[in-house]
Amino acid sequence: FDGWTFTNGNDAKNYGNVAYLAKDVAMAQQLTYINPAGNAIIKVDNTTVGSPEDPAYGRASVKMNTTQPFTKGSLCSVWPAFWSQGSPEDAWPQFGEIDIVENVNLAPVNQMSLHTSQGCTLASDTQVTGKIVSNDCYNNTNGNQGCIIQMPDNSFGEAFGRNGGGVYAVEWSSTGNGIRAWFFPRSSIPADMSSANPDPSTWGTPTAAWPESGCDTSKFFGPQTLIINISICGAYAGSTSVFESTCPNQGSCLDLVRNPRNYDNAYFEISYVRIFSDGTSAPTQSTGGSGTATGSRSQTAASATGSAGSSNGSVRNSVGLLSTALSFVVGAWILV
Repeated sequence: FDGWTFTNGNDAKNYGNVAYLAKDVAMAQQLTYINPAGNAIIKVDNTTVGSPEDPAYGRASVKMNTTQPFTKGSLCSVWPAFWSQGSPEDAWPQFGEIDIVENVNLAPVNQMSLHTSQGCTLASDTQVTGKIVSNDCYNNTNGNQGCIIQMPDNSFGEAFGRNGGGVYAVEWSSTGNGIRAWFFPRSSIPADMSSANPDPSTWGTPTAAWPESGCDTSKFFGPQTLIINISICGAYAGSTSVFESTCPNQGSCLDLVRNPRNYDNAYFEISYVRIFSDGTSAPTQSTGGSGTATGSRSQTAASATGSAGSSNGSVRNSVGLLSTALSFVVGAWILV
């Protein structure tokens, strides 16, 4: 876990019923560790019984940020996220946010989105294989909904796990392509994903895309810090309407927080996170469960999982390619 900083405290901005632990405490309580396969585990406490007399009980969990930013060219009640945010955090959304993997509770699909200051939009005729849900990325529109593109049915939750997971790849382009993303089920992962030179130009129509024509990423996004966290309840997962639609007949979100058995499968399992550079800026180093890598040509962030293998070296024609392979077991997130 070198190269990551751990948040210590509550989830004040999202009002989650969660207590994020400092690195040494999280490791001592086995909420972060390396498993026998050499993968990093990041999980929610599933042993402590919460007091029924404490309505504000926060279950122990983990939120970690990369210490090195990358740039352009560079379960019920569970709210897991793999995302990035511009710095400083307190200036949000001035420097943008990219949600790579995010949804809540028993939702069956992943939703990728951007959150920005006013002026960044997604054209309805953008060519993607995903479903465009909303077009305005401005955080004050529709209660900070963001400009969302919905992934296929097997992109999140139990179905994702049954299919053996898959790969997410996100490109922040220096060649005018804006921000693009692909989701590949395990059976359809490109052969070059595990090579030293994965080439996004060969991957076909992206699952999601936010072209420069609607959103000038140089204006709306600053250097991004990768973030992995698992919150509980809060403004999204705990919203009454969201909870009732994604966890029907389960009572209230707060009813579940105190029972540790609800969180047996609330975890990430990560093999690596890597960042590459195309030479337009200094290469950025990132770390993961199986080591570190520094790209020499393309400013790319990459994390992979499962049998997808690993990639290193350069990524052609891209600045900011993040490839993430994941597997789910019901509420579990396994980035192997």
